[in-house]
Amino acid sequence: MRVTLGTPLRPTADPSLSGLSQAERAARALAESRRTTEEPLLLRLLTDSVDYRGTLRTVVAALVPSVADWCFIDLIDHEGVPRRVEVGHADPTKGDLASRMRALPMGVDWSTPSVQSMRDRSPRLIRQIDASVLAWATHDESHLEILRAIGPNSMIILPLQSRDRIIGAITLIRSTTLPGFDESNLVALREVAGPAALAIDNARRMADERAARIAAQQEVDVERHERILAQEGVARLRRLQSVAASLSAPLPPVVAARVAFENGFSMLEPSRGTLVGLRADGALEMLYAYGWPADLLERWRVFPADAPALVAEAHRTQTPIFIDTVDALQNAYPNVQELPKLLGDQARAVVPLLCDGRSLGAVGLAFRKSRRLDDGEREFMIAVGHLLAQAIARAALRG
Repeated sequence: MRVTLGTPLRPTADPSLSGLSQAERAARALAESRRTTEEPLLLRLLTDSVDYRGTLRTVVAALVPSVADWCFIDLIDHEGVPRRVEVGHADPTKGDLASRMRALPMGVDWSTPSVQSMRDRSPRLIRQIDASVLAWATHDESHLEILRAIGPNSMIILPLQSRDRIIGAITLIRSTTLPGFDESNLVALREVAGPAALAIDNARRMADERAARIAAQQEVDVERHERILAQEGVARLRRLQSVAASLSAPLPPVVAARVAFENGFSMLEPSRGTLVGLRADGALEMLYAYGWPADLLERWRVFPADAPALVAEAHRTQTPIFIDTVDALQNAYPNVQELPKLLGDQARAVVPLLCDGRSLGAVGLAFRKSRRLDDGEREFMIAVGHLLAQAIARAALRG
């Protein structure tokens, strides 16, 4: 008798088996199993399934509910520890119980039937399960409680051997409402265990290979990203040194702003730039700008320090502001919407011009697309803003 999907493995009454020993009944069952040429369903797993999780589910589906009410698949991990990787059950109301059984930790020192079968490579048939067998088959009180809730009647444990090594075991349980397993079931299921083990091992090997390739590619990507960041960091440092050297000379604020934008902030590739300075009357004045429509620029030539604009906000709070998206702007600054909508900005970066503990104004950059400046870019923008603030302060002292 061979096992195929939809072929129940239920014991049937056979008068000819009466009076035979267990060994004689097993021999009779093995002889009968060889009379058919029908291919076991699980043999097709060798070619039909290459997905690890899918292979586990297919093995369980071939056994539950046609063969058993419960099916546990335990596999030995790369550290030699058995892990429960799949649990199948016939009763859809037992989902919580299945989750508890799946989460049950296992150890190499356990003496449960599953671990023993992995250790000695021998299948086990437990025809009847009573309280004493339950206590023997469980590791601790928690394990015993779960197995009692399942209500097992009989059990078969099949070691999974692939390429001359044990990779795990399958445990099959019939509940108290079903007839118990017998020798014919054990013989038939042993023929299933081999193909199942090879299919699971093949699928797991492929999954491991894919994971290794992904990990290796991720490592290459991380290294490449780190190299790019290092190169960008060096480029920003050189650009910052160039801006510092240029701004060390006495320059009018407008000229200093042009140097900062063209030699410094341009590295961030903004679509629009703005520099506002603090006037003696406390208002903010547009000292330098590009990318603005002429009419809008004229309207915002001079505006109050409490105006609904991010440059005003950064100046007042003396805090850099980095906005990645339009939604982020709406959530963080719902009152600052007019200008971004009129200008079509998607992302904004604004830093105050701080010098000697006070703000002299602010610098704003706008980007047409959503964008997040990384830490290095933000630090660069703040550093250029600081150099620009110092240049403006020196120009004010010169009168």
